Amino acid sequence: WVLEYKDYTNREWEGVIWYDEYSLEKIGGTFGISFVWWDKMERWHTDCMGIKKKPGSSVMCWGMIGYGWKGPFHVWDPETEKEKQEAESEILSINTEMEEEAEKANTIWKNSAEWTELRLQELAIARLQRQAEKHGAPKKKIDQIWRHKMFKVEKLKWSEYIRGVDAWRYVKHVAIPLMWPECHRQLQRNPDFVLMEDGASPHTANYTSREREKQGVSKLDWVSNSPDFNPIERIWTLLKRRIQRRCATERVTTVTDMKLVLREEWEKITVEEINREIDKLPTIVSRCLAVNGGNNFHA
Repeated sequence: WVLEYKDYTNREWEGVIWYDEYSLEKIGGTFGISFVWWDKMERWHTDCMGIKKKPGSSVMCWGMIGYGWKGPFHVWDPETEKEKQEAESEILSINTEMEEEAEKANTIWKNSAEWTELRLQELAIARLQRQAEKHGAPKKKIDQIWRHKMFKVEKLKWSEYIRGVDAWRYVKHVAIPLMWPECHRQLQRNPDFVLMEDGASPHTANYTSREREKQGVSKLDWVSNSPDFNPIERIWTLLKRRIQRRCATERVTTVTDMKLVLREEWEKITVEEINREIDKLPTIVSRCLAVNGGNNFHA
């Protein structure tokens, strides 16, 4: 991946839209590690100790950035019973629609010259193999692709036991109302822009890809396990650091408190801070290249 993008300039990276999810955990008491100055006799003073609690709930959010702009921000709410019923109904409808589309595509394919030529080729190969076997050649299974369906459906699944965000919720609550409208606005500014999408299952599901293609949004090939390359990961680090500072002086003990703090701190992220992180990409790529793609480099 680094070899492919090693010659990308800042100008080219400016044409990429970056987004990702972030989960903030351990709500209640102090967040992460807190450091204080204390005198030898103050070690056990209450104002020198954090409140220890069992790990609390977590809050998941989603954000979007690009060079010279800050995009929408979304904080996930737990799925309600009404939403679960709606999801079951809509997912059943979506699966039926995808099956019908796949059936039509397979019918068109089986009436094409490509299918006819493939069938004749594979039948000829099978005949030659059978003749060879009659003369003592070892048996060998010949694939008959023409007999199978070219287009298959990966059905959406819903279960009350699934944790996190699935493809249906991702498309319904983020992609349709927030991400794709922003992509269309950026497309008007830069017709060559591409969307950075990591390998999280809601992003790579067939349903998500199908809906994205309908929107005409191009996707950047992205390497797996690569937080150092994604500028928004460092924006999340900045956001987390600022929330830690607030938690040192404020009681952020409920999910409602954390959602409010998340939104407030996102609003404080400046375009200059975003641009600074995106500008680092050519240097990060060259550092990774210098260590032959290893992890011994820092963003």
